[in-house]
Parts: sequence; C-alpha cells; structure tokens
Amino acid sequence: MKKNYRIIAALAASMVMLSACGKEAAPEATTEASTEATTEASTEAATEETAQTAEEGAQDAAAEAASGSIDVSGLEVGTLADFDVDSLVKLGDYKAVTVDLEKTAVTDEDVENSLNGAFSQNPKMTEVTDRAVENGDTVNIDFVGKYADTKEEFQGGTSKGYDLVIGSGSFIDGFEDGLIGVKKGETVDLNLTFPEDYGSADLAGKDVIFTVTVNSIKVADAEPSDEWVKGLGLEDVENMDQFRAHLREELEADADAKYNEDLKNKVVEIVADNATVDEIPEKLYNRYYKQIVESLKSYVQQIYYTYGMQVSETEYVQTIMQSNGLTGTPEDYLKDLANQQTKRIMVLQAIANKENIEIDQATVDKYIQEDYDNYFSSSYSTIDEYKATFDAEDYREQIMAEKVADFLVENANISK
Repeated sequence: MKKNYRIIAALAASMVMLSACGKEAAPEATTEASTEATTEASTEAATEETAQTAEEGAQDAAAEAASGSIDVSGLEVGTLADFDVDSLVKLGDYKAVTVDLEKTAVTDEDVENSLNGAFSQNPKMTEVTDRAVENGDTVNIDFVGKYADTKEEFQGGTSKGYDLVIGSGSFIDGFEDGLIGVKKGETVDLNLTFPEDYGSADLAGKDVIFTVTVNSIKVADAEPSDEWVKGLGLEDVENMDQFRAHLREELEADADAKYNEDLKNKVVEIVADNATVDEIPEKLYNRYYKQIVESLKSYVQQIYYTYGMQVSETEYVQTIMQSNGLTGTPEDYLKDLANQQTKRIMVLQAIANKENIEIDQATVDKYIQEDYDNYFSSSYSTIDEYKATFDAEDYREQIMAEKVADFLVENANISK
C-alpha cells in the first residue's frame, strides 16, 4: 500500500544518492541470509519495526547518541482517535484550490535511455569456451570464504551459481582481478584482505581466502537486437520497434502515475498551508516522529545489507540535508518533518470528519489482506502473525489520507 502522506519523500529520494557513494559490496551481501534481510528492510515501514526496535530500545541511550543512532523507544504515542481533531484544526479553503502542475512529457531520448538501460542490465549473453576469463566477462562462480588464520568459513562468504561481471567492482579488491586468466572448470584460491573500514566488524581488516570455481564464462552482445528482444518473452513484442513502443507505453504510464501522486501531494500541501492547527498534541507528534525515525532506520539497515556500508541515522540525515542545501542539525530537520506530518494528517482527518469520509473496519481488513497476500505471505506464516507487527490504525490512517486526497483533487482547479 502506498504511503504518500506518512513516509517523507526526502528520505526515500536520498537512498540512491547515498548508496552511490558507498564502498564496494563484499560477497556476503549475496547470500540467502543477506537477501532475506534486504527484503525485510525494504518492505512497508509499518511492518518492519518490531524486532529491531525492541532490541535497540534495550540499548543504553548515551551509547546510541554517540553512535549516531536515534532512540525513540521511550516515546509515549497516541493516535488521531485519541484527540478531538475538530477542536484543534481550523480549516481554510480546501475546495476549488488552484494547483499548477505540469506532467513530464516522455521523449524519444527517454525511450532510448530506457532501452539501453534494459539491455545493460540484461544483455544477450554468449558462452565462451575457448579462452580464460577476461575483464568485462560475466562469470558464473561458486565460492567459499574462510579466515586465513583459522580456515573457518565466515558468515556470508559462501555462494553457488553466482553471476559476477569482472571489473564491476562488486566485490572487495582483488577478488575480480584474481579470476582473470582462470578457465572454465578451474578452481583458484584468492588470498585477500577486507578493508579496514568494512561495515562488518568481524571482517574489517581481516585476511581471508576465497576458494572460487569458475562454472562458465559469458560475454554480452555489444548492442541490442531483434533476437535479444525475442528472448525477453514479452507478449506481442518481437523486434526493436515493438519494444520501443512497449517502453514508451510503460514510461507514459509511469509519468501518469507520478503526475497523479505529485498532484495529490501538492493539493494536500496547499490545503494544509491554508489551515491553522492551534495545538499539536505531544503524543500525536511522537507517533509521527517515531514513524519517520523507524523508516530512517530501515533505510540505513538496507544500505548496510545491500552495500556493506555502515552509516548512522544522523549521518544519513546530514547527507540528505547537504544534498538539499539545508543547515541546522539532523534532529531539528527530523523534528520539522514530524511537525509538518502531524499537521497535515490532522488537517486531512478534519476534512474527513467534515465531509463524512469514514473508513470502516471491513475496508481496513480488506487492505491488510491484500498486502499480506501480495507482499508478506512468504515472511509470515499467517495473517494474524503479520497483524501482530503493526498498529491497524496505521492502515486506517493511510486509507483515510488517500481518500481525502482523492476528494481534494476531484474538487481542485488543476492548471496544466
């Protein structure tokens, strides 16, 4: 379920920028355990907080502050239902507000960029059997990582059937270079050292041995072709022209979706600015501050599992602020976001009350069931187990925000 009014876009948007600055990922990031952890970290924020929050809440607050972590375990929280929102919010104009927003047009260049991106991620591969590994090849490998001194396998250092592009910098220094000159079917031992600043304390600066077997060597075609398009298995798409038309259709759909979401957010922003909130209840503010911080923690965790780079919550926020030319402390930035979020959700609830937009339990249950079926059935054995990981008020609130936003858009003057 989309969370357009609760999860702050700045946190998500900064993910790509920050991760691009990361260290090389080590082989451990490709194992089953790491994959599961990454999946958990990237799911809906309302479901991923329980275990980690409980563990972090038990830590010493001073130690957390020193590490750059943000402690929210002791905050007392409330929900919208706990307060008389109508007495706290004075609504301004919220019908027929004027919104000036232009949809981004899809160009031929966008289509070509999308095509080239699709090809670079999944090119047509041809197996090579008459030579050894060269830079740029894609090799399928099995590997086992051990500490050099004890010969004990370390966690996350083993994988089978892994496809690696030589020269991609995906693994630690020396791993990929060490496979150049190795032939299909050969096994080599790579004596390597993890970087001193590596994200895992158990591996940072450690001498290790990777035993690697090359299962196959493949090279990518230089450019896309009709044959490559046919191999994609897309319905009614068998050549480059048809694929370009398919991509344009997808890009147009994405542009429409982004425009609609931007429109909702813009209308909500205008309506919230038109309203006056006499008082923001502390427990309600704490609720949204905590949600923002827990979302932040999940992004930081995802960076670690995906890229092997350890960064604190405050360091992450500082990066966001620097990229947007903002000054002040990370704490002030997060508090400002929480204040904005609390005000907006209170205004949306006040409009829902005035316009008799109600969310019944059957609707909430329907959304929960859909999310469980589509995203979480593999992570939780029963829907009741899934329900135990979040507050159902999160769902009611999100559904309410979506419906009110739709109402506001329907009643707005849209200038394109």
